[in-house]
Amino acid sequence: MFNSISNKKVYEQVIEQIQKNIMDGTFKNGDKLPSERELSEKMAVSRTSIREALRVLETMGVVESRQGEGNFICSNIEKSLLQPLSMMFKLNNGSWSDIFELRNILEIECARLCSLRATDLDCRELESIVHDMEKETFGENRLNILVDLDKKFHNSLSHMSKNYLIESLFITTSNLFEKFIEDARYKIISYDSAKGSRNLLIQHKNICEAIIKKDEEATIESMRKHMKYVIENTL
Repeated sequence: MFNSISNKKVYEQVIEQIQKNIMDGTFKNGDKLPSERELSEKMAVSRTSIREALRVLETMGVVESRQGEGNFICSNIEKSLLQPLSMMFKLNNGSWSDIFELRNILEIECARLCSLRATDLDCRELESIVHDMEKETFGENRLNILVDLDKKFHNSLSHMSKNYLIESLFITTSNLFEKFIEDARYKIISYDSAKGSRNLLIQHKNICEAIIKKDEEATIESMRKHMKYVIENTL
């Protein structure tokens, strides 16, 4: 499981060995790591180097320390991706166009997979969200409620895709995407409250209906039209 390592950048080599054990499946989500003493003995390095490596892995979100219990492989690895991605976006002066291009790629493929993999329960839950959208659209048309339902709809699609990596990317980029959804809907509705809300409702209904019918091409086209409408009325 572990090898003796040289004393050059020792803590970095400790990190590499732990990461290797995660990648080859030796360590899985939630697994408890050996104690600092055991790791020190197995790798023939000081406990100081082990502690330094564990601190870095904890900062990265790969390892979590539980008081009195030890160190564990983080079971919510998406959290470890969120902060560096958000920081990278800010440091590189990321734009709405960057977010849209990423979201467009994810949304269309995600919807396509949903049309192939959604269960009856998935479809009923998606129908329920659209039903709530419809009630709100033709009722009080409260922006905050519609924004929440919009987020819920698209997050549900990521889960329905049955692809853990796609769902993880949605979770990881949730802060960026949620702000995008909120701003997009606000701009569309602010321009023409009644028409904007109805257009968005129709688009979500079309996506939902295509998924329920398991019509792959109709699902792709419905999502593509929705994303095109959003970008044209946002940027």
